[in-house]
Amino acid sequence: MELLPGGCRVFDANEGETMTQGNWMHRTIICRKKGAKYIAETISEYGAGRSPTLVNPQAEEVLYVASGNGLCHIAGFGYDLQPGAGVYIPAGAAYCVENPGTEKLVVVSVCCPEDDQRHLVSEALKGPPISGEAPRRVVHERDRQPIPVSDRQFKLMVDKDVGCQRVTQFIGFIPPSKAPFHYHTYEEAIFILEGAGIVHVAEGSCAFGPGTSIYLPIGLRHCLENPGPTRVRLLGVFYPSGSPGEAYEK
Repeated sequence: MELLPGGCRVFDANEGETMTQGNWMHRTIICRKKGAKYIAETISEYGAGRSPTLVNPQAEEVLYVASGNGLCHIAGFGYDLQPGAGVYIPAGAAYCVENPGTEKLVVVSVCCPEDDQRHLVSEALKGPPISGEAPRRVVHERDRQPIPVSDRQFKLMVDKDVGCQRVTQFIGFIPPSKAPFHYHTYEEAIFILEGAGIVHVAEGSCAFGPGTSIYLPIGLRHCLENPGPTRVRLLGVFYPSGSPGEAYEK
């Protein structure tokens, strides 16, 4: 991890202690112990089978499927997982992830606020989905329209339209360019999906690449530079919820 002035933290792709529970291997990258105030980001890999069942009693959680296919069982309903899918887990909802194949299923999850009461449920979810219509819990990147902001674009993923009240998840696209310094009124976790670049704060900089996680405190002036030649594609999650296009330069 590299700590930049103002509290920005840049984590390498392989950082974090790996824990294994059944077919679920996970590393928590961003959390209170590493300087965050609210956000907890975890990188999970699911092998074949069904994972233990997890509950966040107090926090909303959003998932993003980086690679692989499977199912997410949420409060008795089953939802398809594909690369590019964003998933909303309401506070108090028991969920588990099922991987029916042999390819690893890689998921980036962010829990807000970090929940000290997060725990496994001893009995896994079993049987067919419960009766009734499943609430909307999954969105897909391909179905979201790009929203331009200056020379950049973003796509809203999990947001209030799927019931998420306190967290916003988005995909951002940065062409070769350098944004002006700005700040946000929310705390943010960024995971680099594609491309490489540099994160700048007022008195420091750090390079990033695929798999890098970046933590930005509330109010920190920063900018992300893409020196080229290809675009940077990133997953962003922030708390409290709002618009990724809302930024202040002064």
